[in-house]
Amino acid sequence: MRVSYHSVHQPRCGVCLKHCKSFESLRVHLMGPLSKSNCSKIFSEQGCGLCLRVLDGPETLSEHQDICCITAPVHQGTSLPPTDLSDGYEEDRSDRGLGAIAMDCVMAGGGSDGALDICVWICLVDEDEKLIFNTFVQPQIPITNYRHEVTGLKEEHLRYAMPLKNVQEKVLKLLLNGESIGRLRSNGGKAKLLVGHDLEHDLDCLRMNYPDHMLRDTARYHPLMKTNLV
Repeated sequence: MRVSYHSVHQPRCGVCLKHCKSFESLRVHLMGPLSKSNCSKIFSEQGCGLCLRVLDGPETLSEHQDICCITAPVHQGTSLPPTDLSDGYEEDRSDRGLGAIAMDCVMAGGGSDGALDICVWICLVDEDEKLIFNTFVQPQIPITNYRHEVTGLKEEHLRYAMPLKNVQEKVLKLLLNGESIGRLRSNGGKAKLLVGHDLEHDLDCLRMNYPDHMLRDTARYHPLMKTNLV
């Protein structure tokens, strides 16, 4: 990971300089229930809760907050039980063209060496970065490596985890938006595009399928390309 390429579009923690796949991932890293303790402490004292920048000190932070105009993120809370907001998400966006939902997952390790990726947390946001689904996922096999240094995950975090089958149903319900996956039109109809980083891997860990033409994977983006995938 230290020598791998990271896109300039990926947000980065201002404390440990860790690259995150999305701003939602960065918020979780800094302020969520799985936040890294050192980063969370420094961010709480020197970080802007809107743009997620880490400033030099309280005075600089105060000056920055007076001019920061980025919309405040949705508060995710700090409790361990899963947060499922999907049932209240019924906004009709058919008049705005093909809509999109972004997905991010956190993986723990399974198997004898802990190298097998197991999805233990999933988060979905809409085009306006509104949080619509956020929950821990019940692992299908025993976790042998919680990867705590990276994820901040502990065994107790999965105490209230949602069964994988329920997670699959919720995600598909949000993505299909009333359409039938077996009769999904080439333009998607009312169904949503799924946006994320290395979606094939995330969907495989979730044991889910979604039509290729409805995927927009940032892992396939290259800065030399003239157009984005979305």
